[in-house]
Amino acid sequence: MDIDEIIRIFDLKNIGRSSATFDPDKLHWLNGEYARELSDAEFYDLAVARLNSRGVKLDKFPKKYVRAALQTCKGKINTFDELPAYCGFYFTDSFDYNPESAAKHFTPENKPRLKAVRDALSSLEKFNAAEIEAALKTTAAKLGVKVGAIVHPTRLATTGSNVGPSLYHLLEVLGKEKMLARIDRALSTF
Repeated sequence: MDIDEIIRIFDLKNIGRSSATFDPDKLHWLNGEYARELSDAEFYDLAVARLNSRGVKLDKFPKKYVRAALQTCKGKINTFDELPAYCGFYFTDSFDYNPESAAKHFTPENKPRLKAVRDALSSLEKFNAAEIEAALKTTAAKLGVKVGAIVHPTRLATTGSNVGPSLYHLLEVLGKEKMLARIDRALSTF
């Protein structure tokens, strides 16, 4: 709110007698609401500043790539402090796999599924979110499993985490070659 607006609507009659309380959860949520209202340019500038201050080396990547990566995060975070953990995988190929997720998703049962995902995605001529989504759904149907059975191991293989931006969009941003290399790396671990 603008300070003039606050002054205009302030009235002592509206002040409660009880002590004020600070609710950090509500503040966290409210910050997210404000972050979602930022223009793309404002979000980008604040995100780049936070990532740079946390030691993420963005200058090694084309601006177009950084913009596309950060766009997948807009509306998904509540504070810019969450960004390095949420999207750091875009800016490094050397990341660890979340141990709990790896135990759950890097199983002997999932290895052939992840190979099938790799094969399906490697054959795509157009590597965009819509084509990636269609390929994963087709692969799941061929394997006789729900799409979640291949989405989770694929996300873990390509990001090191079980949470993050939309899988289809993040794979598009990473690009086919980087995605294939990350899946190959994951397949060699189990």
